[in-house]
Amino acid sequence: MKSGNPVNPVICGHNGSMGRTPLNSVQTVRIVVQQLLDAAGVAAPVTPLLFRRVVSTRHVRELLGGGDPSWIGRQIRTIEAEVISESAARYKASGLPEPVADSMRGLWLMALEAARREFAAAQADALASVAAAAAERDNANALVVMLQTELADRQKEARERDVRVAQQQAELVQLQQRLAGETDRALRAEAARDQALRASDEARRQHDEELAAVRERYAGLSKQLFAMTDELRQSRAVAQPLPSSQK
Repeated sequence: MKSGNPVNPVICGHNGSMGRTPLNSVQTVRIVVQQLLDAAGVAAPVTPLLFRRVVSTRHVRELLGGGDPSWIGRQIRTIEAEVISESAARYKASGLPEPVADSMRGLWLMALEAARREFAAAQADALASVAAAAAERDNANALVVMLQTELADRQKEARERDVRVAQQQAELVQLQQRLAGETDRALRAEAARDQALRASDEARRQHDEELAAVRERYAGLSKQLFAMTDELRQSRAVAQPLPSSQK
């Protein structure tokens, strides 16, 4: 099984020829520490506070891909002393008495550390501003998504409502057509009824007229019959001979 460090390509290069041993070697720890210092842009004199802010056992162990934290911590402390000593020697003022040079170097390191703290604070503020802006952006994106979802729901409801309205309109048209047909049939039935009533009235009138005529003829015939009967009775009475006792 090959070992490597996907985070640190330099460590991966050592692993290719030395296995996992370089992960816990002094040289490998020194390489990782220097990488951390270079990544932090440390080019000025290094102070203990600056070194410990940039380099930590946990971070170095992560870049190494594992190892004994206690052993790594001891190596880091040794490297810290070497780096600070080399940095102080590199920035030592020449041509000045040692006490004066030490005082100047101390003041300069204090000023440098203060500037670095201010820079770190400004950087933290900038990161906080970026984080706040990112949070606002995320909130805005979430709001946009929520509004888009709500809009989609409203559009879906509107489409469903349009479908229902179209169905109701179609049903209304059918009902109107049925009503028109029923109205037409009712009008035709009413017209037929009126015509039948008129025909019935006419038939009743004709019947009444015919009945009146029949009654009138019957009355005339009755009178005529009575007259004829009376005349016949009278004629019989005249033609009948009287009894012998009346002679």
